[in-house]
Amino acid sequence: MRAFLYTLVLGLFLAPLTALAQEPISLTELTEAAENGDSKAQFDLGNRYLYGDGVVADSFAAARWFQSAAEQGNNNAQYNLGVMYMQGTGVMADNQTAVEWFNKAADLGDPPAQFTLATMYANGSILPRDPVLAHKWFTLAASAGHRAAEVNVILFQEMMSNEQIVEAQRLATQWADDFMQRQTPKTETDAVQLRANG
Repeated sequence: MRAFLYTLVLGLFLAPLTALAQEPISLTELTEAAENGDSKAQFDLGNRYLYGDGVVADSFAAARWFQSAAEQGNNNAQYNLGVMYMQGTGVMADNQTAVEWFNKAADLGDPPAQFTLATMYANGSILPRDPVLAHKWFTLAASAGHRAAEVNVILFQEMMSNEQIVEAQRLATQWADDFMQRQTPKTETDAVQLRANG
């Protein structure tokens, strides 16, 4: 059982700064893009404020920019907001709101959010202990390559009945099928838009 307690701590790292490694963008350009509603720019600007990269570190400003990006479906920003609400960084600590953001990110296929939810269900911390849901989320995070989830899914299932494992696997498969359906274009217009954006 101790293995699950330390994994919660390991799963709560904020999503890293990503866009700046490609082509440096000025703070002015980034701010303008973020103010014009670009969720990637909002996420990147949130990271700049969080880590003090070219600006004075300001966790409140970081949370505001992450919130803007998260509301547009940016899973990295959703995960970061979950962590911030859980830790009370830049926002008032609120576990219920943290879980809501983790659920949104996990539903978009975000492995760290899936792992965090799994850990919460495994530990019975914040969420009621539920081995079936813990196994489901560990399985999904592991299938996306989350290394700690790969270890925990095996360890955790040793404490479950065969019926619980079968149900967890059914739920994980159902989630994956639903996720794939959401990713599949429904019309020719959707397919053209995906090709243009991809």
